[in-house]
Amino acid sequence: MNYYNHYDINVEGTYIISIQGNKVSEKLTQQCLASCEKVGQPNVRVFPAFDATDSPVKIQDHDLGKPIGEMGTIKVPEMLKGQAFINFLRLRRADLLMTQIACFLSHYSLWCMCLDKDQPIVILEHDAIMVKQYLRHNYYNNIVYMGGIEQAEFGKLVYTVPPHASDHKGLDRFICRAHAYAIDPAIAKNLVSYSINHGIITTADAIIRSDMFGIVQDDVYAYDSNHGLSTITEDGRAVGHGHKE
Repeated sequence: MNYYNHYDINVEGTYIISIQGNKVSEKLTQQCLASCEKVGQPNVRVFPAFDATDSPVKIQDHDLGKPIGEMGTIKVPEMLKGQAFINFLRLRRADLLMTQIACFLSHYSLWCMCLDKDQPIVILEHDAIMVKQYLRHNYYNNIVYMGGIEQAEFGKLVYTVPPHASDHKGLDRFICRAHAYAIDPAIAKNLVSYSINHGIITTADAIIRSDMFGIVQDDVYAYDSNHGLSTITEDGRAVGHGHKE
């Protein structure tokens, strides 16, 4: 199949995951927006994140196996309330933090949106900084990793497959953090299907594995502005909801 003849490779939009009402997240979001404007990235939109800031730190035992919409411990963005795809997911792992689940849900919702729009999209967490336009998704059924702080500031090489910028040799199968990547509808379908079939079993970045999904990098389009630090502290409390700040 000729990808160019059957799919629109133009990026439909760039979505910044942002925690509404969280001052730190909103400040970072403005920095991300400014960087997108600086490089001329078109159709940039803020995507309201799922928020577990006020939720219990740990999953409650009675929540395991429940549809996400029935938990009542994670704030669902107004625009997504009542959406059936949220209740397709089940919690399958008890040691995840609520903030990690909220982060996963934000990414999962954008995967579903990509399917609905039937065009590639760019997904940014609020701490991402764009340094180069990304307008066309030339890698059918692949996730494009857009770059990390190690490459943008410390000169690490661009590898076509994971571990990309990471020096963690034991983690070389999955994406080097999920702060900036692009997907097309084909890979979005695979990500959504896997998530529904297996439930929420790990964090958003850890599910994007090269032994299960195609992952490539061809340049540095963005990086994470805070050296990969997470808002989740050692005791599980988060300034945000699991996205880096």
